[in-house]
Amino acid sequence: MIWVHCGNQDEVTTTLSLAIRLHGHGNAISILVTANTEILPLLKLIPDGVQVVAIPTDTHVKVREFFEEWEPQYLIWNGGPVRRILLRYIKKIGFNATMINARNSTLFTGKSRWLPGASRNAVLPFKRVLTADGATATRLIHGGAPRKKVVATGPVLEEPITLPYDANELTLIIETLRARPLWFAASVTTPEIIHIIEAHLAASRKNHRLLLIINPRDIDSSPRVAQALREAGFKVGVRSEGDNPEPEHQAYVADLVNELGLWYRISPLTFIGGTLAAGGAISPFEPIALGSAVIHGPRKSTHATQFARLEQADASRQIRSAVELGIAVGVLVSPEQTARMALAGWSEITQNAEAINWLILDAVQSTEVTR
Repeated sequence: MIWVHCGNQDEVTTTLSLAIRLHGHGNAISILVTANTEILPLLKLIPDGVQVVAIPTDTHVKVREFFEEWEPQYLIWNGGPVRRILLRYIKKIGFNATMINARNSTLFTGKSRWLPGASRNAVLPFKRVLTADGATATRLIHGGAPRKKVVATGPVLEEPITLPYDANELTLIIETLRARPLWFAASVTTPEIIHIIEAHLAASRKNHRLLLIINPRDIDSSPRVAQALREAGFKVGVRSEGDNPEPEHQAYVADLVNELGLWYRISPLTFIGGTLAAGGAISPFEPIALGSAVIHGPRKSTHATQFARLEQADASRQIRSAVELGIAVGVLVSPEQTARMALAGWSEITQNAEAINWLILDAVQSTEVTR
């Protein structure tokens, strides 16, 4: 069994990513995810078949019962503070363990911050410690942790999930569009529809061939969305009615489920729904992973960290209104702009690939050896 511990709320997305990657290796590997009780509700997207339980309280009885029940063979300790008694049991049992996202701010708590040997004891049972920054690595080494086991990799962050798409549909639609300029509004909430229409009206004044592909979050609302687009003066196609994008269409309602991956692959520029009006943003990493640049509003709840990373890398553009969205689409839809942003985004979201691949391989191989 591979055990992944989520040390604090900031590491939830990384924990989910690791669980998904490990789960993809098949049913032969059992996976256990632990966290403090207040974090457990945030792990609801864990794949079926992965066990999720609360980390035991740090007493000899509870820790012993935990190991007797689950018998883990490999541990990935993802951020947060370590536990003194739990560490002793890990060391005593002697199975492989790796710590990632170690930070001075969370690794040491209370009096342990100042105790002699705290750094050495905190990482004692771990074969490898990947720190989120150089300062943490320096403190651990100066505190007595073996230099060979401490590596300053930077934060190990979640991997983007590449959404599936139908290759035949992709070929058909690309041939139909013939390199036509277009943008995709993904998972648009109902209050945002009017803003998307206003933005497309503005952008279309400068580019008469521009096509809007719009995916309403409420699929059942697609007839109303299509009607609103027609009332704005656009010629509209609707996917659920059997339409494919045609040269005469100015807007196209993509209202079939599980096709976001198809449209991300087709569109060079994606607006992230739920960011101009309340409703919860969808992941900006998903379009980036399929080569689409990202534009979004100021509401970034649930994926604020992802948006911040893309903004810092100059891989996305934030707008505050329909007017700004129309201007931004008109500017960013050019192939040069979208290619630059998409490449910057890809570089950002794959920066941890080597560390994550090593971690997954080490965990799987160690588990296979001990089975």
